[in-house]
Amino acid sequence: MGIMKYIKLIVISVVILSLLITGISLLFPSKVIASRAVEVNTSAANIAYFTSDLSHWNQWMSDWKENKVVLANNTAHIGTQTVRFIDKTANKVNYEWIATGQSPYLVSFEWTLLKDSTYVIHWSFEQNVKWYPWEKFQTLLNDKVLGAKMEIELQHLQEAINSPSIHK
Repeated sequence: MGIMKYIKLIVISVVILSLLITGISLLFPSKVIASRAVEVNTSAANIAYFTSDLSHWNQWMSDWKENKVVLANNTAHIGTQTVRFIDKTANKVNYEWIATGQSPYLVSFEWTLLKDSTYVIHWSFEQNVKWYPWEKFQTLLNDKVLGAKMEIELQHLQEAINSPSIHK
C-alpha cells in the first residue's frame, strides 16, 4: 500500500510541474526577433549585391565558405538548412530560413542611408513559435546564439563590401 502512495505522489508532482512549466512558458512572447546592425561606407547597389543574391553570400557567410551550398530557383540548401528568397524592394530583401527542427525564420536585410554614402545594414531573424513550452524556452537562446553569429557575419559582410578584390 505504501508504494501506491509514492506512485500517486510522483504522478501528481509530474502533472503539477508540467502545468507550472507550461504556465510560465505562456508568459514568453510567440514572436521573437534577433537583430543586429552594422555601418558601412558604400553604395546601396553594393549592399544589394551582397545581400539580395544568394549566389553572392559565399563571399561573406562563413558557413557558405566552409560547406557545400546547392543553389536552385532562388533557394539555397546548406546542410540541414534551407534559405529561400521571398521578395526585394529598393532597400530591403526578405528570405525564409528553415532549420531542421525549428519554426521557420523570416530573415530580412534592410539598409538605410545615414549620410553621404554611409549606410546602416540591419539584419533580423523573426520567428513565430507555438505555445509548446520547449519552443518557448528555446527562444530564450535565440538572441544569444543567433546574435553572436550575426555579429561575426555582419563583420564579414562589411569586410567583403570594403574589399577592393571582390568584383561587384
